[in-house]
Amino acid sequence: MHSCWKMKLQNEKTLGHSMSHPSNISKAGSSPPSTTAPVSAFSRTSVTPSNQDICRICHCEGDDESPLITPCHCTGSLHFVHQACLQQWIKSSDTRCCELCKYEFIMETKLKPLRKWEKLQMTASERRKIMCSVTFHVIAITCVVWSLYVLIDRTAEEIKQGQVTGILEWPFWTKLVVVAIGFTGGLLFMYVQCKVYLQLWKRLKAYNRVIYVQNCPETSKKNIFEKSALTE
Repeated sequence: MHSCWKMKLQNEKTLGHSMSHPSNISKAGSSPPSTTAPVSAFSRTSVTPSNQDICRICHCEGDDESPLITPCHCTGSLHFVHQACLQQWIKSSDTRCCELCKYEFIMETKLKPLRKWEKLQMTASERRKIMCSVTFHVIAITCVVWSLYVLIDRTAEEIKQGQVTGILEWPFWTKLVVVAIGFTGGLLFMYVQCKVYLQLWKRLKAYNRVIYVQNCPETSKKNIFEKSALTE
């Protein structure tokens, strides 16, 4: 009886060992993919750095919608720029040449339609100053014109009276001098203010113009030569 029980225990042990071997084999078989997966992921991430050209203003690459241009003699990382980025820089700086190589851009300018004009980008204080200045100038011009009208009217009456009496009194000449000084001062005042408003108008026109900057002829030829050399 005891011998039968021992044989039964030995058979159960052998069966347990035989059942444990397939699990170990399956673990061993499943372990290699887990070790190889990180290697493949690492190989995908280890990509060589890009050598494509970028815009020197926004540091982005060019595409079909916004290609890169070479507007000046700058080289290296400052060689290329987007048309839109350069247009915005020209509008904000109000210059027509490169700030580094001093090459004057080859530009073609067109004004937007009047209905598409945009307001100047000004601060609230600047707008307030302009409104106060315009209001003051309108009031000042009205006062000057009214004063001149009154003086000229009175002077004309005195001239008529002098033709009758044959004598022109001293206040007539005083009024005539005042009229001349007032008229000259009004003209100078209008001239100065017209210059200020003309500069403001030029700023508004410059802000609402569309600028197309062309490639620099020398750099474009050089780029074509370099590309042909690389293809060969």
